Amino acid sequence: MGSTHGQTSTTSEDEECMFAMQLASASVLPMALKASIELDVLEIIAKSGAAGCLSPWEIASQLPTKNPDAPTMLDRILRLLSSYSILTCSLKTHDDGSVERLYGLAPVCKFLVKNQDGVSIAPMVLLTQDKALMESWYAFTPYKFPFDVPHFMIP
Repeated sequence: MGSTHGQTSTTSEDEECMFAMQLASASVLPMALKASIELDVLEIIAKSGAAGCLSPWEIASQLPTKNPDAPTMLDRILRLLSSYSILTCSLKTHDDGSVERLYGLAPVCKFLVKNQDGVSIAPMVLLTQDKALMESWYAFTPYKFPFDVPHFMIP
C-alpha cells in the first residue's frame, strides 16, 4: 500500500500557497470593480435587455474611447469580474468556428446597478477605492492617524 502522507501535506501546502497568492493580489478585484463602475460597464450590460449578455466589443462600442485595444483590455477586466461571480460569462461559437465571450450581470449586480429609484451601492465602491482614502493606508503606523500623514495634517 502506498502512503498518502506526502499527498495530504502537498494539497494543504498548495491551498496555503493559493491563499497567500489571493492575499497578495487582494487589491486587484476592487480596482477592477471600480474601473467597471467608472466606465459604466455594469449599467451598459443592465440596459441590454432581457438577454443581458454582451461581448466586450459591444460594450466597448458604447464607451467614450477610440482606443482600438479597448475591447481586449475590457475583456480582461470582465473575465476577472466573472471569476468572482460578479458577472456571468458564456461562450458563443460563430459559424466560422471562432469563440466569443458574452458577459451578463450576476445576482450581486442588483446592488451595483441603479434600481428603479436610481440607487445603488456603486458610489460606496468608488468611495472606498478613492485615491485620498487609499493613500492613507500607505501612511498607516501605530503612532499617527493614517489619514493625516498623506494629507499633510501632521506638523
